[in-house]
Amino acid sequence: MWVTSYTLFKMFDDFILLAKGGLTVYHGPVNKVEEYFSSMGINVPDRVNPPDYFIDILEGIVKLSPSLGVTYKQLPVRWMLHNGYPVPMDMLQSVEGMAAPSGEGSSRGAATAGQDDDAPSFAGELWQDVKCNVEMKKDILHINFLASHDLSNRITPGVFNQYKYFLGR
Repeated sequence: MWVTSYTLFKMFDDFILLAKGGLTVYHGPVNKVEEYFSSMGINVPDRVNPPDYFIDILEGIVKLSPSLGVTYKQLPVRWMLHNGYPVPMDMLQSVEGMAAPSGEGSSRGAATAGQDDDAPSFAGELWQDVKCNVEMKKDILHINFLASHDLSNRITPGVFNQYKYFLGR
């Protein structure tokens, strides 16, 4: 939803801000969104609507200062680290140029950023592959043999009755 007025923005309880690709940049109370971004050094200028300003940052319209140590592409990773979520392997490359995260969840997320960049071991990959295959087979069996039956108690007319209904129109 595109919020155009500050009064309307303040009427909401929660606010979700998504980056390109649907990655979460912020999800939480409206009254804490400015506090979260100011902890990274991103302050909303006077007389500017906060959601519009944050969306402009995420679109690349408003350029962030290099002295902040964060780019708009790193904001989803910052959110993951802030909440202690594991950062996906393909997103770890954007963590490297980032300054140490600040905030309440940074101590939990800092361990994720400092992981070895080595690929998973062969045994780990093999185990993941086996687990994935077993889950797929289980799903196939569940779909084929444990499918729910039609409980509507409707009786479909036979071919001749359907033909009769068709010609009767």
